[in-house]
Amino acid sequence: MVKQKLGRALLAGVGMAHLAPAVAIVSRDRLERSYGITVSDSDTELLLRHRATFFGLLGCGLIYAAAEPRYRGPAITAGAVSLGSYLALAQSIGAGPRLMQVKRLDVGLLAALSAAAALTR
Repeated sequence: MVKQKLGRALLAGVGMAHLAPAVAIVSRDRLERSYGITVSDSDTELLLRHRATFFGLLGCGLIYAAAEPRYRGPAITAGAVSLGSYLALAQSIGAGPRLMQVKRLDVGLLAALSAAAALTR
């Protein structure tokens, strides 16, 4: 029972971490502060704010899955794909100092997500 509770707490924590970038949906200023970048045009702003929408959806899904076992598999898979793809892209393309912080955070989140998957089986 303790393992299940810890796993659910980890899953909810990873979900909450995915909600943080969703604040970029609100404005260009929030977007630039969140990522530590300057958005040079409206097309890039649109893409990044749309990306923030998906982070919000994923975060909500992970939090919901912490309480609802039948959604854990799909939510954990979606979270792992999201985190893993960012890590792979950051490794292959490279990233500036601010986005390297995101990479380090994502390594920790992927570890927490893996632990949550193991503990909630």
